[in-house]
Amino acid sequence: MINKPTQRLILLFVIMITSSVLGATMGPRTVVEHATQQVLNTLENNAERIKNDPEAVQALVADIVLPRFDFELMSRFVLGRYWRDASDAQREAFTQAFRDLLVRTYARALDGYSGEDVRIPPQRIPDDTDRVNVQTEILQVDGPVIPVDYALFFRNAQWKVFDVTIEGVSLVQNYRAQFSDIARADGLDALIERVRTGAPGQLE
Repeated sequence: MINKPTQRLILLFVIMITSSVLGATMGPRTVVEHATQQVLNTLENNAERIKNDPEAVQALVADIVLPRFDFELMSRFVLGRYWRDASDAQREAFTQAFRDLLVRTYARALDGYSGEDVRIPPQRIPDDTDRVNVQTEILQVDGPVIPVDYALFFRNAQWKVFDVTIEGVSLVQNYRAQFSDIARADGLDALIERVRTGAPGQLE
């Protein structure tokens, strides 16, 4: 089962990442700002669709999520040493399975959205690097402000997200701990299959 910190990360990730403009003409902070407003609008405008059609939810999430992530980089970080030892076929299979797992999980996380808003506090972001962190704050309807940091990497003329940290908990590190236990006990092929199928009691 995905633990509570991971579920919380996923919900807040959904709140943020859905900009249709991710490119060299926009800095990482601007990317996050545009993403914030667009995703909130998307959630509001598709409220009934999300509520009544599970397949439509996954399609919506796939449209929102897939173009915004560097899944190859995320997969490399998540697998750690297992990525280095994996064949090209295993790397491709894991990356696809991990991407599909996130889409399924994000779709369920939409059920937990309850009107949170996002603030991006003033911060200095270097303009001479290809890897940056953008700090944000989630304003809960009834609760404390939650700090969320987004790690973005500039590759192929685009800024893309490869990790998110909320209250000190990294999405990549959280999955890495779970996946490492399975890979060590059962092997990489078994891990790929469990990620692909979302085996009960293991991942979702």
